[in-house]
Amino acid sequence: MTEPTTRQKAELRSRLIESRTLLQPQLRRHANRRICAHLLRLVDERDCLDIAAFLPFRGEPDLVPALEALSEGGRRIWLPVVDDKAMRFHRWQPGQQLRTNRFGIPEPTNPSECDPEDLELVLLPLVAFSGAGTRLGLGAGFYDRTFGFTCDSPEARPQMIGAAYTLQEVDSLPRDPWDVPLDGVITERGLQIFGA
Repeated sequence: MTEPTTRQKAELRSRLIESRTLLQPQLRRHANRRICAHLLRLVDERDCLDIAAFLPFRGEPDLVPALEALSEGGRRIWLPVVDDKAMRFHRWQPGQQLRTNRFGIPEPTNPSECDPEDLELVLLPLVAFSGAGTRLGLGAGFYDRTFGFTCDSPEARPQMIGAAYTLQEVDSLPRDPWDVPLDGVITERGLQIFGA
């Protein structure tokens, strides 16, 4: 990756994290309710059992109401747990004890683990996304490393869906060879599938 691309990504991250963090509370609550409703509809239509998700961090959408409903409905919810440069997915259930990792992100303490290859749907956090399915994350590369196998084996690929606010959409993003593309994104406006 060239230096201008690195600088461009850093500037975009900073600007969009600030924008989503400063989203007015009433607008955020409304957008979160709509995102959760669209997520429940997606899972119902796809009939997924094993779903990777995330808890909100630094202004990310709050999916917890939908995750609680899905868990109570018999779906298995898996949240990321990170150490060093590896990411694993541990079982999450409503009311379960969480611990905070080195980034300040809450993680489940449940030892039950799901292999990334066994997930059917992965809900990804993101800082920005483009209509081409490119995702800009926080820059640590955990999702790209964990799901890199999907680039070589599309048939083994879980569906990769970002969850974001519409203000996080940008016209274009630089894509590196190791970037795992999104299949779609859920925003308060609904589900957008890329390449469809």
